[in-house]
Amino acid sequence: MAPSPLLTPFTLADDLKLKNRMVLSPMTRGRTGDMQRPDKMTAQYYVQRASAGLIITEGTLISTVANGWVGAPEIYSKGATLAWKEVTDAVHAAGGLIFCQLWHCGRASHSSFHAKEGKAVAPSAIAINEPTIHAPIGKVPHEVPAPMTVDQIKETVADFERAAANAKAAGFDGVEIHGANGYLIDSFLQTKTNKRTDEYGGESLENRFRFLKEVTEAVLKVWPASRVGVRLSPNGVYNDQVRLRGGGRGRGCSWGWTPRRECCACIGKLPHFCGTCWWLIVTKCVHICANSGNCLFLVFLPPCVAVPSSLHVLSSFA
Repeated sequence: MAPSPLLTPFTLADDLKLKNRMVLSPMTRGRTGDMQRPDKMTAQYYVQRASAGLIITEGTLISTVANGWVGAPEIYSKGATLAWKEVTDAVHAAGGLIFCQLWHCGRASHSSFHAKEGKAVAPSAIAINEPTIHAPIGKVPHEVPAPMTVDQIKETVADFERAAANAKAAGFDGVEIHGANGYLIDSFLQTKTNKRTDEYGGESLENRFRFLKEVTEAVLKVWPASRVGVRLSPNGVYNDQVRLRGGGRGRGCSWGWTPRRECCACIGKLPHFCGTCWWLIVTKCVHICANSGNCLFLVFLPPCVAVPSSLHVLSSFA
């Protein structure tokens, strides 16, 4: 019997071959403490999941002002870069591959995360319309962020490039730019949060896309295109996002459902779709997607976060 396509290798780059098409999705852990550096427990966590074809790390902060999550790791300092090297070495020794997710929280932050730098930054001075945020000083109301100057935007682009270089020095196999979930890049993309009147905003899609374009181009100075990903969330509502019409999240693939609750990847409406499977009850979806020829990868989250062996279990349904 031929193996399921889900379990077949995939060449992501000329010298980067995934052993299977199961990917561990990034998931914020908040376990690094005040030092914001990965430790032995971090290494153990990722090594336990090294049977995946590819691991994408939790969101990893590119600068001090990028911080907006208690206990999130960073990759802008030399100490953190060296600490991540121990993690990547351990994952590689276990036969795994690992990308670093580069993250700037933008307005989903609070001045108590970076008192020296002041308020959180965003394309426009529009606060998240939610009651509170978990900050280092406890639960507090969201602040109105400071609109970024063009110079600050350029500095942030440089921060992404520097973090990408640190990720390479730390031994990662590639990087993913976090452009989703209402964080900084996503807030530039969305009309709800981007009310700028300069070249980075307004009604022009080209202008709203410009920041992500510049960030991507900066990262591509460090990494080849085959080792750079961008995470988007067109149907997300996290951090006060606007959900696009015609999609939504169900108990299965988080992007791409028909009105009859069919997974678009399963029925071929999203060619080469990379779905994010959320719960163990999606085993039927796993089987159909894996054998439909429409999916390059399946990206798993909660089952694999909670139970390291679940990647092996889910593969039996393919």
